[in-house]
Amino acid sequence: MKKPLDISELTIEQKIGQMMLARLPIDQESLDFTLELIRNRSLGGIHIMHKKAGPGFFIKDELDMMKMVLEAADYPILICEDMENGFQRGQVVLPYQMMVGASGSEEYAYEYGKIAAIEAKAAGYNLVFGPIVDIAENPESSCVGFRSYGGSKELVSRMAAATIRAYQDCGMIVTAKHFPGFGPSPVDSHIGMVVLHGDEENLLENGIYPYTYAMEHADLSGVMMGHILAEKIDPELPASVSPKVIGLLRKQGFDGLIMTDSFAMIGMRTLYTDRECYQLAMAAGNDMVMGNYRSSVKDLYQAMLDAYHSGMVTESQIDAAAARVIHAQKKTMEPSKYSELTEQDRKAAEEMCAKAICADCRDGVSAALDKQERYLFVLQEGNQFYNPVTKRMEQDVCDLHTYESVLREKFPNSDFVTLPEFPIKPQIEDFLDKTLGYEHIVFTVLTKSVSYTGSADCTKRMIAVIDGVRKKTDAVVLFGNPYAAREFGEIPRIVYGFDGATAQKYTALALAGEHPVTGVLPVDIYKNRVGE
Repeated sequence: MKKPLDISELTIEQKIGQMMLARLPIDQESLDFTLELIRNRSLGGIHIMHKKAGPGFFIKDELDMMKMVLEAADYPILICEDMENGFQRGQVVLPYQMMVGASGSEEYAYEYGKIAAIEAKAAGYNLVFGPIVDIAENPESSCVGFRSYGGSKELVSRMAAATIRAYQDCGMIVTAKHFPGFGPSPVDSHIGMVVLHGDEENLLENGIYPYTYAMEHADLSGVMMGHILAEKIDPELPASVSPKVIGLLRKQGFDGLIMTDSFAMIGMRTLYTDRECYQLAMAAGNDMVMGNYRSSVKDLYQAMLDAYHSGMVTESQIDAAAARVIHAQKKTMEPSKYSELTEQDRKAAEEMCAKAICADCRDGVSAALDKQERYLFVLQEGNQFYNPVTKRMEQDVCDLHTYESVLREKFPNSDFVTLPEFPIKPQIEDFLDKTLGYEHIVFTVLTKSVSYTGSADCTKRMIAVIDGVRKKTDAVVLFGNPYAAREFGEIPRIVYGFDGATAQKYTALALAGEHPVTGVLPVDIYKNRVGE
């Protein structure tokens, strides 16, 4: 049985260790050091990826790491993970948050957090990096997109608060992210610096609004600081290392856990070394500092020890931070309101996908196609690429198999072709030649809100292909980031399927006229960038 730590019994070195959020070990030495920290009660938390890490990682399977951590810890160490579309190792597949937003249901938002928490807790996790409370207000943002609940602060706040209540009812700590909000910026902090131009009043009315709402309506337990420069609050230091921005959060009455986002991101590493990031974050008032997964936890610990011994951080700061970490650890031991999934939970997971399907149709046109007609269904596929980690040629995942399977059954008179996300000239020419024998074409594209890509839109090549056969195009079906549709131009029907196999099934059924389209698109895809 784990026993909560007593801060009065800890040395300064142990309290500094409680401020650390370690990543997966990079080698055997790092693994040994991490486990020794835990045995010495000198590590506050660890991020254990809940999927096989694959080539390039020392730990190949999180189950092994989870077992070692739980055996080493006699206290409720925080074990953390992202769950942006549910618990990946779980039985129930959940969508990304925007599908919950499209359903408009706070009940589904609560179910979303409840299902993810039950499955994660059963596997040993007790802290979630999320939910995402960024507002998807900029069509050009590559790092928000369908990860967000939607494009309005009111919708995001209501949905997030419901999800937070569910997580916390199940004994999970949340870290709503990314304070003070990515919303207006098109920049991905993995590759550049996000800059917000609003003053304090503007930030409180917009990007920070979901946090204050969650504090009032969900007893928000934690916040993750983003690598975001709020230039009118602190023109020099990004939020994750800024005493002023962290102070702004505390000024709103928040006394819960504050942690940094990952310091592996290039947007920060071009400005500071790992050591500088760790020490600045510690001094700024973060309770926990998340390390760079490319470096050793030993480097993180040494940097934080040195920050104290050099006078950069006071013992009173360390005491306050360690106390919040220990309080969060203790909260994870409280009895869960729910511990097992019910049949109703499983049903809700499917319903939230089914009811989220949206469509934008011209007057007099429905989302449904004529099943007796002969269509050419064009399905996007991923490109081949050389993986510098595995040293092999691989293919980017663009899985539309469930969708295609249902379509083939419902449209037996139609034909199917694939087209890469980045088609080259011979492929485009061959495809356009094939279209000459068809009067009705349906494109299906998939766009991802993925870090380090700089865009969640369709490729210009794919848009050019659609333009080339526009007069024959009856529909474009879009999975992924709905903002990508703003470049489609005049199309009789655009159907939004968002993500996941369940959504693919109901999207295909909607095209066949066998499923009602009831979702409300939670973003305005045609709005201009904020301020224009």
